[in-house]
Amino acid sequence: MIIRIFRARPKAGMADELAQLIEEVSIPFVDRQPGLVARYTGRGMGSSGEDLVMISVWESLEAMKNMTGDDWQSAVIPDEREAERIAESSVHHFRSVG
Repeated sequence: MIIRIFRARPKAGMADELAQLIEEVSIPFVDRQPGLVARYTGRGMGSSGEDLVMISVWESLEAMKNMTGDDWQSAVIPDEREAERIAESSVHHFRSVG
């Protein structure tokens, strides 16, 4: 299995708007992808500030590529309105162990 961690830091004053768009657009988009095993989405607390994170677990790299395309190491932001509210983002991938 592949674990994908997407983290977004919203632009100043846009955390609530970004969180709402993620709930309305990104979560349904990811949830309907074939090969998705699990998805967890959260907002920062404490030292994590207003960052948002989406952790998704995929059956395989090929299954994940159904969502990402061949450029699987880049962020997938399905709506330009989300992109406009993100100051910076990162994506990291891990193979499941144990």
